[in-house]
Amino acid sequence: MLHRARTTQLVDGSNSNSRPVHHLRRGHPLGVLRNSQYRRYWAAGFATFTGFNMQMLIRGWMMYELTQSPLMVTMVTAAMMMPMLFLSLVGGALADRIDRKKITIVSDITLLGSFTALFAISAAGIMAPWHIIAISVVNGIAFSMAVSARQAMISGLVHREQMRTAVGLSATTYNSAQILGPAIGGIMLPFVGPTWSLGVSAIVVIPAIILYSTLKPVHHTSVNDAKGSVVENVKAGLEFAFKNSTIRFLMLGGMVMILTVGPFQSLMPVFAEDVLNVGAGGLGILMLAAGIGGLIGSITVVTIGERVSHQKLELIFGLLAATSLIAFALSPWFALSILLVSITAFATTSFMVVNMTVVQITCPDYMRGRVVSVRFLVIGLMPFGAIAMGWAAESLGAPTAVAIIAGIGAIGFTVVQIASLIFSKNEVEAH
Repeated sequence: MLHRARTTQLVDGSNSNSRPVHHLRRGHPLGVLRNSQYRRYWAAGFATFTGFNMQMLIRGWMMYELTQSPLMVTMVTAAMMMPMLFLSLVGGALADRIDRKKITIVSDITLLGSFTALFAISAAGIMAPWHIIAISVVNGIAFSMAVSARQAMISGLVHREQMRTAVGLSATTYNSAQILGPAIGGIMLPFVGPTWSLGVSAIVVIPAIILYSTLKPVHHTSVNDAKGSVVENVKAGLEFAFKNSTIRFLMLGGMVMILTVGPFQSLMPVFAEDVLNVGAGGLGILMLAAGIGGLIGSITVVTIGERVSHQKLELIFGLLAATSLIAFALSPWFALSILLVSITAFATTSFMVVNMTVVQITCPDYMRGRVVSVRFLVIGLMPFGAIAMGWAAESLGAPTAVAIIAGIGAIGFTVVQIASLIFSKNEVEAH
């Protein structure tokens, strides 16, 4: 095996003659973090998503102050997520055609510019609802065009043996930041106000751009191997996702989460202000509790690894997320609500990490950008869930609306995962 001995550098920058490779394998749940390239990638993603989700919370609070409308609050989430419904597939095709690193950096620079613009508008005292919606749409476009490239970049940074853990941990960057970003924003609001909170969220993105620019993928991936037009590439990705039964059920399960339980954070300002009567300070505490729950969920899933089937994990976490959200919606006590929102975030994050991890490891690298884009197309459905939740909240009140929609989610999780288990069993028997 002399050709291996001549390899001087591993992905983590270590010398292959000085250190064995086995310490990086997936048997060590967090061993991939010893890979310096992956650490920078992980930190960059966490910074980007934290700033992005801080903005979502702050904008929701500002929109509620401007309009006093739960529907308009959910429109902020809808404006950010709607472009993903139309552009994620195009972004996935581009991720399999051109440099994934460049796509990601351009996206983050666009996010930074839009964050800075909203901060300037707020500082000038001319903030109006349309400003928030318009810049949210710009953010959604930038995010959706790069989200597949950002995820598909992993295969060029880590050893094949590290892929499962690397994908699982990368999923935690988005899902944890989706909880932690609003938690930080919620804590800042009562102390420095929404304008300076917007400014801080913009600053958070700067390290991400620097970190992404330093990445040097060492594994040749199949980028540029996608043949034909972008339209043909998109069609091929959709066909692959539909024909693969595992991915098909993963998409269905993700759809249930996105449409029912997932949008609950968009109404957190309403619960803090009108249901629990705890104001901006209470909102910060609620989101901090959710952040803690989300982090625990992320680490739990990576630690579990492959010891439990993904169908069982998704059913357990999906039902836990739905039932804890129902309890949160109906809770009249702030202390109990803190505990329940933490459990909801734990289960929601765990579900999404399992779902994304299995999607990524199920598809080959040449198709990864496009298949991941289908997964984010599902996430692009969140505006419909958020708008439905906001409309129901205005008609029935936030507690009743959230409880009913979460109940529908519990039924959906059960149906999808039982069908997945039965289908998998039948496939095994057929072979």
